[in-house]
Amino acid sequence: MTYRLCSQTGDSIAVPQLIFTNLTRATGDHMRVALYILATHSTDPKDIAHALNLKNVQAAQKALDFWHGVGLLEIEHNTLPVAPVAKKQPPLTAEEFRMAALRDPMVSTLATEAQAYLGHSLGQKDIQRLVSLYVNESIPVDVILLCAAHIASQGRHNVSQLERELDRWSAEGITTGQEAETYLFLLKERGLREAKVAAMLDIPAEALTMADKRCIRRWFEEYGYSETMIEEAILHGNGSKDPKYINGILKSWHAKGWRTPADARGNGSLEGANIRVDRSAPSENDILQRPTRRPLRLKRED
Repeated sequence: MTYRLCSQTGDSIAVPQLIFTNLTRATGDHMRVALYILATHSTDPKDIAHALNLKNVQAAQKALDFWHGVGLLEIEHNTLPVAPVAKKQPPLTAEEFRMAALRDPMVSTLATEAQAYLGHSLGQKDIQRLVSLYVNESIPVDVILLCAAHIASQGRHNVSQLERELDRWSAEGITTGQEAETYLFLLKERGLREAKVAAMLDIPAEALTMADKRCIRRWFEEYGYSETMIEEAILHGNGSKDPKYINGILKSWHAKGWRTPADARGNGSLEGANIRVDRSAPSENDILQRPTRRPLRLKRED
């Protein structure tokens, strides 16, 4: 069986020759990180590690260092230096766990409730890792349980996934139960928005990439646009169903200060299209109604 490259429909991105030059030196993680950066322009190691499901943040940082070393990335001198990733303390030993449970009744509560939220019983080692999040890292019990319920709703049920999600929450500045509840509400709103935009574009919500979701988040949270404005941008998209193409339109409109569909129409963006921009209301003239003063004329028969 042989294959050929499918025709592109505007969803391609330019890949620098430098990446092809270093194909033999780059690992699989290096290549995934490079392509993610080209698609999203994000160089945040925590974001990259989460989006690509890398083993840890250090793996993303090593890939960034590699591409900086070969000349694909450069250091931003006008930004503050990135703080080093804090080294995690080792999990509690069996004796440390026993003593912690004797001193603090919340330890037993955490171990019991977390297993219920994750949906299965944990082994002793996993319980010790779980309690270490509370004892060693000072993460509140309600934050841990909210996070456990959140990942379980996504089909993730182990302590390693819980630790990674809590690391991401920490990077977002979530340190209290109230902040966690607010963040989860925001995630729910984002999910609803993504589903609505996917329906507008006539594509499955599951087909949206992380880069697509970032674009959608920017439209609502940074630009402050409504669904009607997004529908207007899709109308201007010449049939394109690519969120990144629609993002280019909305980014341009935001830079021009256009806030409503009327702004875009009134500035001639749809010139030549079958949308009226010169009259806000119908003229009430019925072209099918014959004027009373015009005489009735019948066609002459030969």
